[in-house]
Amino acid sequence: MSATLRTAAPPGPKRSGRGPLAVVFGGGALVLVAVLGSVMAITGASISCLGSGAGGGSGPAGPIPSKTAVATIPVSRLKLYELAGRRFDIDWTFLASIGTQECNNGECAGDNGSGCGGPMQIAFVPDTRCSPGPGPTLWDVYKVSAFGGTPSIDDPADAVFTAARILRQDMGAPPTGGSYEAYYRAACRYYGACANAAANYASEVMARAVQFGFHGPGTPAPTSSTGAQPAPNPPGNGSGCEAGSIAISGTGDQRIVQIAESQVGQAEHPDGSNCTKYGPCEGWCALFAAWVWQHAGIPLPGGTAPWAYSGTIYTWAKGHGGQVLPPSATPAPGDAVFYGTGPTDSVHVGIVVRVLPNGEIETVEGNYDNRVERVGPFPPADATRGWETAPIYGYAQPPSPSTTIGGLDA
Repeated sequence: MSATLRTAAPPGPKRSGRGPLAVVFGGGALVLVAVLGSVMAITGASISCLGSGAGGGSGPAGPIPSKTAVATIPVSRLKLYELAGRRFDIDWTFLASIGTQECNNGECAGDNGSGCGGPMQIAFVPDTRCSPGPGPTLWDVYKVSAFGGTPSIDDPADAVFTAARILRQDMGAPPTGGSYEAYYRAACRYYGACANAAANYASEVMARAVQFGFHGPGTPAPTSSTGAQPAPNPPGNGSGCEAGSIAISGTGDQRIVQIAESQVGQAEHPDGSNCTKYGPCEGWCALFAAWVWQHAGIPLPGGTAPWAYSGTIYTWAKGHGGQVLPPSATPAPGDAVFYGTGPTDSVHVGIVVRVLPNGEIETVEGNYDNRVERVGPFPPADATRGWETAPIYGYAQPPSPSTTIGGLDA
């Protein structure tokens, strides 16, 4: 494994979504399915559980996230670490520490120059320093699709799940509750050495895992006893969801934001092909928006293919219990934001994830420089000034989510 870090490229000019004359209804639709074979109801204070769909058993939840973990790991990534920890019975704090060490919980898409890549820097290119010989590589042998579909090394969920499987089935990581020494040795194997001139790898991973909440036998005292204390009301862990499921908490709008943000960095494969996990190989900004809403329980029917033209999402929300707002209105997180001159000339769509006190918005958008990107903050009235190729013509607030949520075949 390589500890070389590579940050995601900054967003560039977007390519417009599909125009209205190119709308296609029919084949390629994604089907709402329960990833674990059952649909789990929203419980308590709007808590829903999304199944893993990955192979392997289901382990215990692991340590409660510490104050340090909650403060430093994005909530969507924290939940992935917890889910993978349960699915493969590995201490999620150890998995999270490796993800922090390798990519600072970011994307790190593509080859790092040594044949490793993705958020967990897994060997995937044969005949390289990361994977000497013709293969198969570690990725080839152990790759996992966390939520169904074709595994992608650049997908954070697939990368985290695959790393968990590699560590348990190839690197000797013990089950959740295993000793500090056993996990230390697994870190050495993952890196290829316990330490070298670039990093004191295993010691750094384990020290951080302890700060995140690791407390297996033989664990030394944390460097910050306050930071290692369990966080009050941590996200995800202890939600009452069944083993092997991930908690998405909050209102429907909050779920939309969490799901959209979990996809940042997802790209076309190959680049320029318009092929993604969100639907058919075509302009996909609206496919992405539909995928996010559907994952959050918004009852857009028929998978994503019928929603490949962004204006159809706007008109559907207007006619099915949602609310459409003019460009002068203040949107809410979870709303879809539409660019163009109107629903019959709609060229792009994104998801609002943050509204600042000064009125600026931050969005997550598909098909932005061929990737899912975080855009902004920017003033809505000046969206075309360096951010978008068309002005905002409106927003759509979705209707209330359905009372049960299954996984989407991703």
